[in-house]
Amino acid sequence: MRSGDRMKGQRMLLFIFLSILVLLVGGCKGKEELKREEEIRAKAEQVALTYFKEKYNVNVVFTEYSIRPSYINTTIWFDGYIEGKLDEKLNIIIDYVTYDVNNAGIPKKYMNNQKFKSRISSNMAELLSD
Repeated sequence: MRSGDRMKGQRMLLFIFLSILVLLVGGCKGKEELKREEEIRAKAEQVALTYFKEKYNVNVVFTEYSIRPSYINTTIWFDGYIEGKLDEKLNIIIDYVTYDVNNAGIPKKYMNNQKFKSRISSNMAELLSD
């Protein structure tokens, strides 16, 4: 084997090793970070459930969530559906610093159920103080 071929092989092995190392180190979340994400998810989910119940008088089921890193923005996004109606999709975005609802999407027919009350803000404030 020629010296040049050996050098190329060594460089390739080094590149593969460094790539794997970057993936392992960069892709792993610490125990504390996972605990913090679970706290955010649980608190935001309660805010979201209360929001849909109080504003639209519906119970909802969340099937997915995604927490955005704070260097992008401080939001958590839930996708789900109206309880008992899998085809009636909805979503909600909540700021996980203030726990304010930034945006929510629900099927149009539920807009008529809207029961917006001034007590929503106070109920959410109570939820957050727990």
